Amino acid sequence: MIPKRNSLDHYDNLQTFKPHWDQYPKIYVAPKISFPLFDSLDGDLSKDVWENVDFSDLFDDIRGETDAPSNDRPNDNCQTRFKAVWDDDYLYIGAILESDFETQSHFTERNSPIFQKDSDFEVFVDPMGSNHNYKELEVNAINTIWNLMLNKPYDDDGDEYSGRIAQPGDDRYYEVYHQKTATKLLKGELNDPNGSATWSIEVALSFKDLLAHTDNNSVEYMMSPGIGDMMRINFSRVERQGATNWTWQPQVVWDPKNQRYTGRVAMHLPDSWGYMVFGEMGILGHGTSTPPRDPTWPGRLAAMNVYYAQKAFFVEHNGTYAASIEEMGDLLDEAVVKPFQIQIKLEKYDFFAIVSGNPDGSDVSITNDRHLQIAYPSTA
Repeated sequence: MIPKRNSLDHYDNLQTFKPHWDQYPKIYVAPKISFPLFDSLDGDLSKDVWENVDFSDLFDDIRGETDAPSNDRPNDNCQTRFKAVWDDDYLYIGAILESDFETQSHFTERNSPIFQKDSDFEVFVDPMGSNHNYKELEVNAINTIWNLMLNKPYDDDGDEYSGRIAQPGDDRYYEVYHQKTATKLLKGELNDPNGSATWSIEVALSFKDLLAHTDNNSVEYMMSPGIGDMMRINFSRVERQGATNWTWQPQVVWDPKNQRYTGRVAMHLPDSWGYMVFGEMGILGHGTSTPPRDPTWPGRLAAMNVYYAQKAFFVEHNGTYAASIEEMGDLLDEAVVKPFQIQIKLEKYDFFAIVSGNPDGSDVSITNDRHLQIAYPSTA
């Protein structure tokens, strides 16, 4: 998990970091519960435990409002939204998917590539915010599931780890052992070419499964979340064999060529996902007035700015990376990198950058395969 460190209230007024906070992604604050929801998981969101929990913002096209073609955005009859709660062992997700077109549900075998054919609800989780070893769950309306882990994003030559492409004992075999899912048809019929359907889903994501294979297996990070801890997360709805992609948090990243933040049709950009914050009992979900924010965010954004600029530089300079910020020049967002001291180290075909000067005292490192890590000064 990304641990809560300190309040960011006084950072908001620092003009130096305003460009960074302007790019902060969506936040959902999940209330903690004492009700044993795992035992009652059946896909029905009308249970009392969900009654006072806020829904998320409505999903929109994956590219975001600015870059999405108007015809690709969902209309009022195709709404998607979720709720979330948690206890010491699980993060619970409840979602409702409405349609005015056919809801396809054909896959029945576990670990089938659901998005290729079926109406698909997806959850992506990067507990450490490292962009590596993140988890993905896909579910169709008849509760067929596919669990996988990516050692790093596909754009960085990442590989799928799952029971779809490997057998137990193989290096690339991955499985979850504590998860539970359930779906419920609320309206209409499935697989009706002339009709539509609305369905709901409940998911229990085990922290043991989410934290498996992460960067840091120390006691601090293997425990259940604490109040105010957070993790990177996003949700996707895929329809029409991948032609429709609606998400909670738009997939918006720095575009060095066009000098702007641009929406992309690519879910495997974990640096662009939103934040799930683990809240107290009795709060009303994401609608809390001052949700906590990740104090490492400014440095994270600057590190990813360096990453995207380096990738563009690599293409322009025959497979070599820049040795300094100055070499990258206009490929960077000057307002984002300016407040920091940035060191770049080159080794053969790789680069390693360290961003220092974060408002919380942390350093952020980034590599050419998008591996992001946070380090704090030693207190010894």
